[in-house]
Amino acid sequence: MTTNLKNINFGMNQFCGPAVLSALTGESTDRCAAVISSINGKREIKAVNTQDLMKAFKKLRFDVTEVPKTGYTLYGTLTGLSLSGNAFYVIMVPNHVVAVEVLDKNIYLIDNHSKTPLPAESSARLSQRVLQVWKVVRKGESKFVGSEIKVEKFNYSIEVHKYNHYEDKNDDTKQYIGCINFKGEEEFQQIIEALKRL
Repeated sequence: MTTNLKNINFGMNQFCGPAVLSALTGESTDRCAAVISSINGKREIKAVNTQDLMKAFKKLRFDVTEVPKTGYTLYGTLTGLSLSGNAFYVIMVPNHVVAVEVLDKNIYLIDNHSKTPLPAESSARLSQRVLQVWKVVRKGESKFVGSEIKVEKFNYSIEVHKYNHYEDKNDDTKQYIGCINFKGEEEFQQIIEALKRL
């Protein structure tokens, strides 16, 4: 089987939105979830609305264009797309999203359940209704500049974030790393001193 879709690089996040991003970028699902998080501000990425997912694709350097559905079901849509030339697509079905490659009229499909690309005819989703279809085209790579760790103090907690910086500032991401809770200022100072001794 020849396809340019990548095996999903699973981290802790196992959900379909980050998985589809991973299949097209090769990035881990955790990195993809961090990109989505930088868009919608949510710490935990489970269900992803389509607008956030498309913004994440753009942030990961893809041009995204919604295209007309060529069928009511996934089978009908894939049949129509197979006649449109080689391309990558993201297809939304009820409560789920899949990545598709059309390559020389062959169709490959991947999601967080299959984990690896498979010929579309092997999918159990072919009878599902299609809600939306997007064509995605990868742009040139953005150069990674570096990362930095930042902490933010609230009343009784400290949040730790990792900021990844790129030449194109639109590609910058913010990743939630963790949280330290404390009961008061004295305990907060003890935590600081303990960290200094590490």
